[in-house]
Order: sequence, then structure tokens, then C-alpha cells
Amino acid sequence: MEKLKWGIVSSGKICHDFVNALNDPSGPAAAGNTVVAVAARQLDRAKTFAENHKIPKFYGSYEELAKDGNVEVVYIGNTTGQHYDVCKMMLEAGKHILCEKSLTTSISLTKELFELAASKKLFLMEAVWSNFFPTYKELKKLISAGHVGEVTRLEASFGIRISGVLRLTSKELGGGASFDLGIYVINIARLVFGGEQPEEVIARGGLYPSGADSDWDVILVFSGGRRAVLKCSSKFELDNTARVSGTEGCIEIPDPFHCPTSFKSSLGHEFTIQLPNQAEHKYNFVNSEGLAYECAAVSEAIRAGKLQCEEYTTEDCLYNTRLVEEINKQIGV
Repeated sequence: MEKLKWGIVSSGKICHDFVNALNDPSGPAAAGNTVVAVAARQLDRAKTFAENHKIPKFYGSYEELAKDGNVEVVYIGNTTGQHYDVCKMMLEAGKHILCEKSLTTSISLTKELFELAASKKLFLMEAVWSNFFPTYKELKKLISAGHVGEVTRLEASFGIRISGVLRLTSKELGGGASFDLGIYVINIARLVFGGEQPEEVIARGGLYPSGADSDWDVILVFSGGRRAVLKCSSKFELDNTARVSGTEGCIEIPDPFHCPTSFKSSLGHEFTIQLPNQAEHKYNFVNSEGLAYECAAVSEAIRAGKLQCEEYTTEDCLYNTRLVEEINKQIGV
């Protein structure tokens, strides 16, 4: 099998972790994928990244990467505010795309990109890696099978004290807790409630001086009074756990709930995985080894001629983006 050729947009921490996971020989992505080029806004940073990860080509602009005919798919890991422009450029250059969340800063821009990708028959996905973890797949299977009965309540929180990071606090850069952290609690609500649209969204939160959201508390009310109670913050530490309650029992997902290696239910079901463990470099973020699951699924979908992955579809992305937009509207972003 010929390896799928990746280009990397940006040379930041998450891009390091993605390439590190892709190249791990004990993971599911290494056999079918290779990184052939990296681009950063500063040539010296791209060069250092390329040398560190043994990437043959490096560029000092994203435009040069777009013109590289050897690159088949790009991983975009720059700031959220740049995603729309870079995605559009790469799609127009004929590249498949895996773009870090959030894909864009609005539902209208997100729809535009998906329409462009579809018109060119190109793969485009927002990189919500949670759904590709074996733990999330098992969780979805258990809930669908009625393991805890009818789900009546979800509690999920994600809070990390990272208010000193400019890309997260600057509205101009596409910052905000929703785009970086809140997407995860919204995503698990969609999974747990089977994609059902909430009947009511109640949001209260705070803002940074730039106008970007800093933290929020949200209640999603579903049919029959079932609820998701969600918390998100880039100013405060939260539990970073999730609890799914049903009529027959509950499931506890420990910290970090968005990339867990285990969970257990009150009915005696326990599920644990071992992450790939032969990466060449250290990771920047917790459980980034699991990025290999997402990478492997994306490459498999592209080889099969698909424009999306079943684990995280275009509609999943649009659902999450609509809710982020509604939450931000209510708290004054």
C-alpha cells in the first residue's frame, strides 16, 4: 500500500503532537501515512520542525505548501481565525483537509467550506479527535444498546487555566473558550443524546476584554426534560470529567474525558485501552498518542473515496458549530 502524503500547516505544539503520533510505529497511522512537507509563517521555524520530524520539504508560507503537487492531504493546526482562509486556499489547490477545531468561527463560513469541498469532491473534516478513540466508540455502542436505560442527564466540564495564551483570549485571532474547549462538552452531548436537537439552550458566561468568551455554564434541554449540564472555562480549572445518567444506571468518564483511556459504569462494565507508546518525541498535550486513531481513519476514508468519516461527519460539525454560535450569542460574544 502506497502511503498517503501529508503536508502540515503550522509548526506549533499540536502539529508536533500530530506528526509524532502519525509516525509512531506502534500506532495505527504509521503504516499508511507519511509527512512530506511542513509550512510555517517563518521559514526558520518550518526548517526546525522539518529537521526534528525528518520531513523532506519545508516552506516559509502556506501558499508554497498549497502549490506542492506531492502533498495529497493537509493537517491545519494554526489559529482558529486563520482556518477559513487557509482551508479555502488548500481546497482550491485540490488538497484533502483535516483541520483543527474549530473549523471556522461561524456556521456560515463552515457551510461554505463544506460546499466548496463537496463541489471539488475533496475530504474535509474538523479534527474532533475524541470520537476516534476506542473508548468513545465503546461508549456510543453501550448507550445505543441501552446499557444504562434511557439517558436522562449528562454532566460534562472542561476547564484549564490558559488565559495567558493570546490565541485563546484574542477575538481577532479566533480565540475563545468555546472554540478550543467548549466544543468537547458540546460534542459529547451530541453523542450521548444521539444527535437530537435541544429544545432549549440556556447559556451564561464571561468575556475577555477582547470580546472572546472566557467561560460559560450551559444547559441543553432535550425532549422529555432530559438535560445536558455543560461547563467550560479557559480561566479556571474544572474537573474535566463526564457523567452519563440513565434510567438504569450511569457511566463515569474520568479526566481527561475528551480523550479517555478508560471509563466504567455503575452496572459493572469497565473499558480500558493502551495508547500507542513508541513515539520518537515527547508530547505537549495529554494523551496526544490518540491522534493516531483520527489520522488512520481519515486516511482510510480518503483512500475509499469518501468525503467524511462516519465517526465525525459534516452534520456533526454543523451541529456543534450551531450550538457554539448560539451560546456565544447568548453570552454576548
